[in-house]
Amino acid sequence: MTRLTDGEDMKRILRCLWHGLKDESGDALILGAVGMVAIMAFAGLAIDVGQLRFDKRQLQAAADAAALAGALEISNCGSTADCTNMQNAAKQALVENGFAAGSITVKTQCATGGSGLILIINNGPCALGSTSSDPNYGNKKYVEAEVTEVQNMSFARMIGISSETITVRSEAAAGNSPACLYTSTLPSQQSSTGMTLNGGTINSSCGIMDDSTSTGALVSDSGVSITSTSFSVAGGWSPNNGGTFSSTPKTHVATVSDPLSYLTPPEQGTLQQSGNYSPGSNATLSPGAYLGGINLNSGITLTFSPGTYYMGGSINCGGTMIGTGGVTFYFSSGSLTMNSGSTAQLVAPTSGTYAGILFYQSSTDSSAMILDGNSTSKFEGAIYAPDAQLTLNSSGNTAAYTIVDVGSVMLDSGADFVMGNNYSSLSGGSPIKGGSAVLAE
Repeated sequence: MTRLTDGEDMKRILRCLWHGLKDESGDALILGAVGMVAIMAFAGLAIDVGQLRFDKRQLQAAADAAALAGALEISNCGSTADCTNMQNAAKQALVENGFAAGSITVKTQCATGGSGLILIINNGPCALGSTSSDPNYGNKKYVEAEVTEVQNMSFARMIGISSETITVRSEAAAGNSPACLYTSTLPSQQSSTGMTLNGGTINSSCGIMDDSTSTGALVSDSGVSITSTSFSVAGGWSPNNGGTFSSTPKTHVATVSDPLSYLTPPEQGTLQQSGNYSPGSNATLSPGAYLGGINLNSGITLTFSPGTYYMGGSINCGGTMIGTGGVTFYFSSGSLTMNSGSTAQLVAPTSGTYAGILFYQSSTDSSAMILDGNSTSKFEGAIYAPDAQLTLNSSGNTAAYTIVDVGSVMLDSGADFVMGNNYSSLSGGSPIKGGSAVLAE
């Protein structure tokens, strides 16, 4: 047999190809086969893309559920961001959406790394990197859930794509609490009477929670009239001569956590007055530290510029306090006394760290707070004094919303205290959350 050279082999192959191309008898079959391959390839890719979209929708629904579950735990976390309760609740939301618990890796505050299904819980949100990209960036009133999963491809492997990473995110905030008056939420206060209602009126557009576990947690007399959407008492009720209640107090309910415990004290800021300040005429004050307190005599109007006022002593007001541009008063010691004949027009900030917080008294400061005076007064914001008694005398209140979270309440005859729940001025809603959650993004 004659052996062909390499060059002759190539020529022979080319001649065969040429004759094959000239022969049109099998063109339809070849073109059909090639077309079927192309159609099957595109169909396969379409199936992979469709599967990816389906998986992403499932993952987004799971992320939404995780964010909502995390937001419901904000009040239970206190001042601890991404607490264990929050992480566990968010993980459980993924499990309830069909993901195996063993495959889920939980991380916090935009941490990286991990394998399998990765759930990152951020309280506040951090994934987008700045407030310009996310208006809720760093805000601890919001919980962000970011979920990442690697999906294996089927048909796309033929073109070199073996897997695709899917990442989704969601944000949620706790809904406004159904209650706006809390007493005795500190453990040290729960053995004492939470509310003593000697007379007067409280007209609340939301609920009341007396967290005292004492048998006499609530004491009421015949002259009292309470309007509220609900009235819960952890302990017992001593009705004496009764009283009028739109919602009959329900006793022996479960205790709750302090809903404002997440707050942290402000820095002193600029020292404005080291001793007691007693203006002799009308004056305007700037934010900062007033370490000796303020004494405001009758007939004097004191205007407070917007900002935070760090009080190292009490405010004793017999005149008029005005601060409608957004003010917060923090008492490291001492408290507020509004005397008979005094008046106040005070509005808490609508944004920032102390949005919705008007008075904030240290949790170790038991100095009593007294609201008395003019019926046209406005206390718009939260009154937070967890270790102190708040006495409501003849003072009224015209604010759109007011929140009370104190050690105990004493309501005296002549008081007519209105507590609204219109939080429309606050971009984040009420500073007290609980009971529900809503998606923010």
